[in-house]
Amino acid sequence: MTKEEALKQFAELGAAWFGNSKQHFAFSAYCRLHGWNKLADKWKEEAEEEWNEAEEVLQRLVELGCKPADLQEAMKTQEFPFYDDPKQQIESDFTPGAIKMLSELAEAFNDDYPTKKLIEKWIDGEKDHMAWEAQYLNYIDKLGYEKFLTAMM
Repeated sequence: MTKEEALKQFAELGAAWFGNSKQHFAFSAYCRLHGWNKLADKWKEEAEEEWNEAEEVLQRLVELGCKPADLQEAMKTQEFPFYDDPKQQIESDFTPGAIKMLSELAEAFNDDYPTKKLIEKWIDGEKDHMAWEAQYLNYIDKLGYEKFLTAMM
């Protein structure tokens, strides 16, 4: 991966996190409305983390010399589907391949310690994210969907 390709992918990651953050904030509100407060809290926490990660991408791009006009692509948010069903939301968000993608991106920044360390921090966060989603999917499988939703109240 060339440095230019890596920077583009880095910026796209920020855009994805902005979009994901919007999706997760909306889903958190929906869960809270239905009384699934534990689930609402978890999705709100995810939304806030993603927003912060998107901000970190933009900050790092500026530090790397991007000017405000150059950040237009990174500021766009990608569209993500909005779900009414918690299981569907969890399944759609469960993307184990993200860790591999982030690891490859980190390697592309071997000569840029601050960016590489930032991406490595996100890899740790993504591992945690995948773990709780796998755990919730396991709960749904073991408890049944209705009991899972009751446990999320």
